[in-house]
Amino acid sequence: MLRILVIGQDNCSLTLVGSVVDSEGKALPGATILLGTVGVVSNERGVFNFTNICTGIHRLHVKFVGFEDHVEEINLTANQKVVVTMTASRIELQEVDVYGESLSTGLTNSSLVLSETELDQLKGKSLGESLNALPGVNVLQSGPAVFKPVIHGLHSQRILILNNGIRQEGQQWGIEHAPEIDPFIASELTVVKGAEAVRYGADAMGGVIIVNTPKLHQTQKFGGEVNTGFMSNNRMGILSSTFEGGFKNAENWNWRLQGTVKKGGDFSSPDYVLSNTGLEELNFSGALGFQQHSRGLEIYASSFNTEIAILRAAHTGNLTDLENSIKSNEPWYIAPFTYEINNPKQKINHQLLKISAYQNLAGIGKLNILYGGQYNQRKEFDVRRGGRNDRPALFMKLFSNVLDVSLDHEHSHHSGSLGLNATYKYNINETGETGIRPLIPDYTQFATGIFVIEKMRKANWLLEAGARYDYQYLQVRTFTFNNTLVKPTFNFHYFSGSLGATYYFSPTIRLNNHLGFSMRPPHVSELYSEGLHHGTAAIEEGLMRPGGEVLTDQGLIKKESSGKWISTLQVGSKKFSADFSVYANAVNNYIFLSPTDTRLTIRGYFPVWQYQQTHALLTGADALFQWSINQKIQYTGKLSYIYAKDIQRNDVLIFIPPINMENSITYLTDVGKLEDFFVKLSVPTYFEQHRAPITVYPSEIPDYTGDKIYDIAPAPPGYTLLNMEVGFKVPVKDHHLSISLAGENLTNKAYRNYMNRLRYFADDVGRNFIIRIKYNFHSHN
Repeated sequence: MLRILVIGQDNCSLTLVGSVVDSEGKALPGATILLGTVGVVSNERGVFNFTNICTGIHRLHVKFVGFEDHVEEINLTANQKVVVTMTASRIELQEVDVYGESLSTGLTNSSLVLSETELDQLKGKSLGESLNALPGVNVLQSGPAVFKPVIHGLHSQRILILNNGIRQEGQQWGIEHAPEIDPFIASELTVVKGAEAVRYGADAMGGVIIVNTPKLHQTQKFGGEVNTGFMSNNRMGILSSTFEGGFKNAENWNWRLQGTVKKGGDFSSPDYVLSNTGLEELNFSGALGFQQHSRGLEIYASSFNTEIAILRAAHTGNLTDLENSIKSNEPWYIAPFTYEINNPKQKINHQLLKISAYQNLAGIGKLNILYGGQYNQRKEFDVRRGGRNDRPALFMKLFSNVLDVSLDHEHSHHSGSLGLNATYKYNINETGETGIRPLIPDYTQFATGIFVIEKMRKANWLLEAGARYDYQYLQVRTFTFNNTLVKPTFNFHYFSGSLGATYYFSPTIRLNNHLGFSMRPPHVSELYSEGLHHGTAAIEEGLMRPGGEVLTDQGLIKKESSGKWISTLQVGSKKFSADFSVYANAVNNYIFLSPTDTRLTIRGYFPVWQYQQTHALLTGADALFQWSINQKIQYTGKLSYIYAKDIQRNDVLIFIPPINMENSITYLTDVGKLEDFFVKLSVPTYFEQHRAPITVYPSEIPDYTGDKIYDIAPAPPGYTLLNMEVGFKVPVKDHHLSISLAGENLTNKAYRNYMNRLRYFADDVGRNFIIRIKYNFHSHN
């Protein structure tokens, strides 16, 4: 569809300005636009511009990967503005392009997108599990229900998650602290694999995960969708619904309500029940929006609430039990299946409020203002004696406020942003509830940053440069072993910068290069952790607590600094598409957790993990290939490889993902009244991590005198799984009912994933069947 607005002028000095969008109105940057024989490329907002055009009839031809070509004849008699709405191809190639104005990220960085269609095939899984479908993204697990995203070997406080435009502020420092986000809210998930610290700050050193919710549609009609599902392995039921509409007497206002409920019992490996691994989840979200031509306002709120059981066998009573558990083929504790969630477990509540507004300023640009308030409450329960199982062993409350202000400007050959970010965090421990010393201390943190990013288009080049300055104030409130309160205060100043370039060889081939430099002060958990982390069944100690001593000298703190280069070649056509990336990331003063000891406590015998620093180098490659063999059969191949080295010790790094790949074949057709009938066969393979640390078993730790990084168990063997899915759509009047049945690990293979922190104690999940049903009655379909 093409809309034309005439604005007046003639001769050979006419101007044609336009934008390229998809069916939902989202911008499509990187589209190729031909006006006769003259070609341009749409910018990051999907906008293009032709100047010095003569009056007459001109042929407009628009191309974009994954969409049908758009061809239109335009009779130019005056300056005109056009909006080109592209139609998705019949067999949709995986979206490997950076697109969407809401992404706020440059084309010079490497990005991958999970579209709404792909997310439909992952419904019911957590955010981390869903992102694991993308090359270059792995997960760090703590059992079958806790998944933490890992981008190119980095995770936790080095990965920023944007939840509907607001930075997610939870206890993300914990390896077993999964993102507190319901994936059912998302219309697409985007992963920016290059360093994005210039725009977002130090939290984006390793990359950005963008959770985009659907835009509020300007319609008065009531609509929505209902998703249901069931998983056989842990007998989990899922229900999620979305409803949206407008107001009869206020046509510029629209609303959306969404909710999700999950309940699952113990997971099972092929040979035994993984006792105490059930979960419950109850989530809500709502949005209210106002939009006119030059201004808009949106209020968004969400509530995420979950209770997750932690494998009972991960907690042992003495050194012998700990070592026997690691060396045994079965966990020491196996009980019949149950839906009960017993200790050890986690209970997390996360509340979020976002208020955002924009105003187009004539001749200046677009002013964006966003405020976000969040409250995160985390309770962790241990197996405690004396009838104290109802008392949490860890109880933290985190209050955070975020303010983002940016001014975006757009000109014919360049565009950019100038912005200011400010965050305030207040973390408290409810020690009166727990009765024990907290794992991380109370703290107050204020941070602010200012950035500038400028992009320039010249011929086939898109160039980008950016710079940022940050300041952080941190006050920690902790206790010595003598219970003396100390309040160390720190002031950090740090800088970030980036350079990027994209070259378009043709409408279907482009090369992105991006170089980013960023700095990150250590998180409070990395500085002052002290005690048992129940979710990982390990004692953790911070950099500033050597041997239990409390250090307060800021001169002892070394900031992480990262220099990352990533180059991505993207090729796309109706028959074939590919995304191939190579990268190198040098991280000075790299902070990581590594086992250093074992310790007997009143709650059992546990390994001791100490935060350490070194100079690290992480290099690797990601590949994604799609080939439409014919109109019905499509092949997809994915590969991720990472090589990590401790430069300072000439050693390996711990918990680096091994080589993994996946091959899949999809058959797609219409069968009678069944639309989009598909059969998908996929074979993921995870190789053994041959660059794992040496093994020092718990009983050997007291006698170990070497300086090598070690693990308390060897890396498990590699494995290959077999997955299959069948699905189709049934028309229901003007809407659709989608039904699919998936089978995971169909051969019921027993395996252990190197990136699972509970691999020391048990196998991973066995065969699992998933049924998904979706009724879509959106009014804008």
